[in-house]
Amino acid sequence: MRTLSFTLFTLLFALTLTSCIEETCEDTIIFQGFEPQIVTTENWRGASFGCFGPIDVCEATGFYVYQQYLFMVEDGKGLHIIDNSDPHNPLPVTWMEVPGGQGLAVRNNILYMNQYTDLVAFDLADPKTPTFISRTENVFEPYTVFASVLDNGQFVSNWIATDEERVVDCNSPNNGPQVFLDNTTWFAADFSAINNAFAGTAAPTTGGETVGRGGSLARFTITQSTLYAVDDSQLKAFSLADERNPEYVQNIEIGFGIETIFPTADKLFIGSTTGMQIFSVADPLNPEHLSTFEHVLSCDPVVVSGDIAYVTLWGGRDCGSVGDQLEVIDVSDARNPVSLQITPMQSSHGLGVAEGKLFLCSQWDGFRTFDLTDEGLLGAELDHSEEVFARDVIVIPEQNNAIVLAYGQGGIQQFDYTDDGKLTATSHIAVCD
Repeated sequence: MRTLSFTLFTLLFALTLTSCIEETCEDTIIFQGFEPQIVTTENWRGASFGCFGPIDVCEATGFYVYQQYLFMVEDGKGLHIIDNSDPHNPLPVTWMEVPGGQGLAVRNNILYMNQYTDLVAFDLADPKTPTFISRTENVFEPYTVFASVLDNGQFVSNWIATDEERVVDCNSPNNGPQVFLDNTTWFAADFSAINNAFAGTAAPTTGGETVGRGGSLARFTITQSTLYAVDDSQLKAFSLADERNPEYVQNIEIGFGIETIFPTADKLFIGSTTGMQIFSVADPLNPEHLSTFEHVLSCDPVVVSGDIAYVTLWGGRDCGSVGDQLEVIDVSDARNPVSLQITPMQSSHGLGVAEGKLFLCSQWDGFRTFDLTDEGLLGAELDHSEEVFARDVIVIPEQNNAIVLAYGQGGIQQFDYTDDGKLTATSHIAVCD
């Protein structure tokens, strides 16, 4: 009876406390109105992929490096191609329209990119005029990161802000959801929220393959002559045996909250909001799940060097928890990964590893380099730059170059780094106003 009484008392106390919290809530959020721009499947499949002279970068959502070229994805619109032979003086080459494009990877001068739910391939023999080669239809799911689709099946090419606003307070029926519909207008806290609501890096290899590098937040990657892509809940494998006509071979359900993919020679490391999954690609077209290293609900990019994986975990509105840390994990036994070190961080996001150093993007807190011990553990901070609102990084050790993708209007900032990790800001690729 004493236990029951205590339980009832605790429950009543919790309900009272919850009630008090609700009564004293004073938060208000301004929701912006948005209207979708609609495009039909017939229109986007029938449109040509125009190549034009360079234009300003306005909304860079992804990046990739292949040989001397830097590719910047303009969210859902196309691809900027930049000659980065001299990182101190990058030269824009061309702008290619790819409506619906998000993820990309390059192998042997063939560029692969999604166009909404299709996979399209381009010949990069002349990067000034990429040539369309082939289309593999209906290989990506609607209502995922690769294709924004309304409930009636219409594809969204863009969201346009309206003059309408809604004030949402703690007592509003719309408090909680990031997006809501009022009459015929959708409302969201910001553009990324409305976009995400309906959207629901390897070094060059040997053996005849020349493969590019993606950042730690990439969703496309290539290894073992196979293109892999992850959406919100699936791992997809495409055979590149006929590299001009990729074949969709495998689709594996791997759970929700999938965010990133990183390859090694014979494994894939997949980051999600609940853990890091490891797959063997010894049989490239039939990835085998080896283990899942679980963690608290958070955003989770991962990179790997040798037998050590590095994972940043951060919280926030879209990521669950409110913590922020960098975790070092021993993956020498891929079926039994073991945590070696956890270090509290501030605003950590994308990351890279090269030459005994860890490169960390810290949003508004800038870009940092850390020493790694001989055992791969995080050592002392080597340098810290506040030049950029850092989101993700691609490290080019052959040039001692770090290419940092920023948030918002930050564009891309490149850095030289020394053997002891000191950073020098070099060129900056700005975005339009």
